[in-house]
Amino acid sequence: MVHGLSCRNRYDFFSKIGLKRKRPSWLLSGWAITVFYIIILFTGIQGLAIHRNPFYMAIYLLTIVGVSIVVGGIYEKNTFYRYVCPVGYLLGLYSRLSFFGWRVKDRQTCETCRDKSCIHKHYRYNLNYKSCGVDLYPAKIEDNANCILCAGCLKTCSKYQSESNDDRPNPQLKYIGFTHDLFLLKPLKIAEMVFVFVVSGFVISEIWSEWPVTDTYTLIPDFLKNTTHLKNNLLVILCTNLVLFVLVPLFIWILPFLTIRLSGISIKIKDYFLNYGIAFIPIIAAGHLDKAILKITSRLPYFEHVFTDFTGMATAQKIIDGNLILHENPVWMDITVSLLLTLVMLAGIWLSTKVVKRINLKRDESDSKSPLYPIPVVYGSVFLVMIISWRWF
Repeated sequence: MVHGLSCRNRYDFFSKIGLKRKRPSWLLSGWAITVFYIIILFTGIQGLAIHRNPFYMAIYLLTIVGVSIVVGGIYEKNTFYRYVCPVGYLLGLYSRLSFFGWRVKDRQTCETCRDKSCIHKHYRYNLNYKSCGVDLYPAKIEDNANCILCAGCLKTCSKYQSESNDDRPNPQLKYIGFTHDLFLLKPLKIAEMVFVFVVSGFVISEIWSEWPVTDTYTLIPDFLKNTTHLKNNLLVILCTNLVLFVLVPLFIWILPFLTIRLSGISIKIKDYFLNYGIAFIPIIAAGHLDKAILKITSRLPYFEHVFTDFTGMATAQKIIDGNLILHENPVWMDITVSLLLTLVMLAGIWLSTKVVKRINLKRDESDSKSPLYPIPVVYGSVFLVMIISWRWF
């Protein structure tokens, strides 16, 4: 959180003194975020394994800071957070499942407001009390997709008032109901769909790598080297990326579409990808949550050594030398983790099924046509079967 705030302050400073140019259409389209994410995934995570190498991770973080400074120095407002940063984009997708959203208490208060300080250009580049920098008007926010929760509109609404109003500040964090935005059934844009498509493959590789049995199916570099005798590591990595993040998700996305078409239901592939593509989001989110649960619980045996060895270097050396044996998690914790993993994935599949059902009704398709439900069945089974086989059998 502190790192995020410092980065934001640094970016705000450079946007304040920068060129403030209008954003080009290629930025507004969302392709910049999608391409940036693919570069990070293909080169950083898969190629250099930055998440396992502190030096590479430091270079990566410095690169992100550098990109944010360059973007802030060229384009207006908070361009980096809204149109370049993949993290904000991914969180915007997951926010469709949120209980809360940034809304106004009373739209009438906004309609009668004269100063419009929340969007006034005079406060746009303030470092603290600043108007919205991501092109939103609080009174017209209907979903969580684009708001970065900087609370600038709340601060300006409170501080800069042309006339006193007891109903201000008007913007606030408001309870909207679980999955409210998801069930709005807002179709994906093409760039957004490609982003979700690639992430759907990435989450499979992340979850499958946790179990040695399924991990063997993700060790594509070794397989390529042994079967094709490729010597160029870059070529091997490229082929790996294409298999894991293009071919695997393509098979999973296309299989339900083919099932639908073979059942006699007419639907264009673009319509399927953009509308039914949102049905993948709950399962992807469930997979990410399961990965987080596994990572956190697997690190618990190390926690007892944190306060005596802050850097972890001495502890790591003791483990390597065989002078320290870590305690295993108790059986009840393993059972609890297994139960959590299963329930989270079942919840993701259930939500995905609800999404498909509502899209069917919106398209006037019969709810009884089972071929319309292969998305949660096919994609959800990739995770659920693996989790049940690993954790329960």
